[in-house]
Amino acid sequence: MKSAHQEKVQSSRQRGWHRRFQRHRSDFPVRAVLLREDGYTEILGRCGDIGHGGLGAVLTEEIPKDEVLSLELSLPECDKPIVVRAIVRYRKGFLHGFEFLGLAAEQQSAVDAFCAALPPSA
Repeated sequence: MKSAHQEKVQSSRQRGWHRRFQRHRSDFPVRAVLLREDGYTEILGRCGDIGHGGLGAVLTEEIPKDEVLSLELSLPECDKPIVVRAIVRYRKGFLHGFEFLGLAAEQQSAVDAFCAALPPSA
């Protein structure tokens, strides 16, 4: 009997869709900051998986697909949070998939080092 995750992976492969970069299961706080009509809004959440090019997170509010925002990542191994620009590439309810935009070399190195210490997602 297949789990829901296994069926999702198989279904995405059948459609010809795949990630450019491996994702790794993780659990740490994230903070999204975006500009809305009434000013800046802060939305809290938890990262569920992360990789070289982005991350998946559950947030306390829904953010529309293609929205560009700032993400603050509180990686367990880092002394201070990493702040990156990202775009919402996927949304289903409160679950969001973000693609990183223009990470600085030291930010990319910190993300890659963090991922190297984690097992890959299925």
